[in-house]
Amino acid sequence: MTRAKRHPGSGKSPDQYPPGAVKLIVTAERLFGDHGIDGVSIRQIVSAAGMVNSYSIHHHFGSKEGLVQAVYDYRVPDFEAGCRQRLAAEMENDGGVTLQGLIAARFMPLVDSFPSKIQQSYSKFLLRVLHRSGGEHPYFHSRVPQPVSHGINEQLRALFPDLPVEVFNTRFSLASDLFLGSMSEKRRLSATGNDPYSSERAYWREIINMMAGIFSEPFSG
Repeated sequence: MTRAKRHPGSGKSPDQYPPGAVKLIVTAERLFGDHGIDGVSIRQIVSAAGMVNSYSIHHHFGSKEGLVQAVYDYRVPDFEAGCRQRLAAEMENDGGVTLQGLIAARFMPLVDSFPSKIQQSYSKFLLRVLHRSGGEHPYFHSRVPQPVSHGINEQLRALFPDLPVEVFNTRFSLASDLFLGSMSEKRRLSATGNDPYSSERAYWREIINMMAGIFSEPFSG
């Protein structure tokens, strides 16, 4: 995955934001997830955060796009730590890390590393930015170090050297869409009380296998 030109933004790491900026980030994450990036105005975000000065977003983040980037970046350190922990666990298996193991290390920290409320808001936000065109996804513009995520992406790519780059990227996007949608579906199943899966582990094992199928399907050209 190549990196694209950066959007202008504050350039701050997540732990450098003052409390007011963090409140804007958390509020924007929820509103962007619920209504879409274009469905929420700066004024609405400021109001929902309990503030009155719309300039506060420009002060902390430079622009609305800078705020979108900050929302993504804010969760990266915890997610990256989860990827590192999960990858280490997968590497302990006999025979090395499997395709399913790499997928689990890359995606399952969204479930394992966050409490349910953050799982819901961040996964919905990620769905909103997933299909941005070209290199517009915040992943490509982040200043927050993501060595484990980058490394897993490269290992996944190396498993499918015969796939054209754009085909691999499309399949990565489709697999991401499946996983993020599966987080919403798991919440729905739990809420209805009609969950047919014997455990969360069984549910996610099936989802990971389905994602592996997306990557493994022969390319028909």
